[in-house]
Amino acid sequence: MSPIHRQISTDVRAAVRAGLALPAGAVGAALVLAGRPGRAGRWQQRVSGGRGWTGGRVLARAVLGLPLDALALLLTGYALFNSVRNFGYPVWYLDTDYHQAWGGPTMAGVWAVHAAGWGLCLYVLLRWPVRWIARGQRALTARLLGDGARASLRTVAPAPVG
Repeated sequence: MSPIHRQISTDVRAAVRAGLALPAGAVGAALVLAGRPGRAGRWQQRVSGGRGWTGGRVLARAVLGLPLDALALLLTGYALFNSVRNFGYPVWYLDTDYHQAWGGPTMAGVWAVHAAGWGLCLYVLLRWPVRWIARGQRALTARLLGDGARASLRTVAPAPVG
């Protein structure tokens, strides 16, 4: 696998994990509130890694991580929605007058411009903001689990800056 493909794969995995943290935290909190703290701990360990999850820690992760998790879900949801919209441009806008659209007058040109432009936006979105949010989520998890659990957290390898 080339370094570019590896980096893209790493960024996508970090974005998926960050974007699913809010629903996963909600499931863990619901399990704790339903009287299943052991199951909630196992769920949280499977989702975010680390050892030592208790019902209280699962609830604390869900509550304290809410701002970061909501922001990650918002950004990754936006990225997914616009990916479908821009890469599927011909499907959604075929019956419109695309001759004056960016890249027109052909649909192939319009699609190429929209796909390339969104690909660049997606790269920037997943490369920096979502990755920073994911690091914040991992730091919160490590803080809740204590120093002994840091090595067992599922992390995404940091990329060289530049």
